[in-house]
Amino acid sequence: MSEQLLEKILLVVTDIQKELQDIREEQKAIREEQKAIREEQRAIREEQRAIREEQKTFREEINSLREEMNAFRKEQQLIREEQQALKNGQKELYDLMNALLHRQDETDAKLEALTMDVHHMRGEMTAMKQEIHALNEKIDSHYEQFNERLNNLQLDVDFTVHKTTMTERELFKMRNRLFS
Repeated sequence: MSEQLLEKILLVVTDIQKELQDIREEQKAIREEQKAIREEQRAIREEQRAIREEQKTFREEINSLREEMNAFRKEQQLIREEQQALKNGQKELYDLMNALLHRQDETDAKLEALTMDVHHMRGEMTAMKQEIHALNEKIDSHYEQFNERLNNLQLDVDFTVHKTTMTERELFKMRNRLFS
């Protein structure tokens, strides 16, 4: 019995050793799996870190794009305001141009009336010039006649003065003879 017991014990010990060996191999396999899992976890963590960095980069790019979009929106608003100001200015210029065209039409009408008046006045001036010319011719002829009469009168006055002087001399001589 003791041998049997020993054999049983040996069998049990052998079984236990085999089980221990199996457990050790399983533990080794588990350790290797754990090591592989840890490496996978490390790789996953690195990938997560890379993804987080990419996400951070994407967030920064998205924020940058949002800022650019806000800047574009502000510029677009400014452009709209400028465009509205230009439209208002254009309407103002259009109204001003219409007023100027209306004023130009009035000025053209007044200019036409002035042109007609100037033509009428030219006609009257031409008639007046002709009348003045005719009057100048009459005055010239009357002037010549007047000059001729004046010359004749002057000759008559000179003659009369001369004659009077001669007569006074004769009278003086006579007075001197009579009273001397």
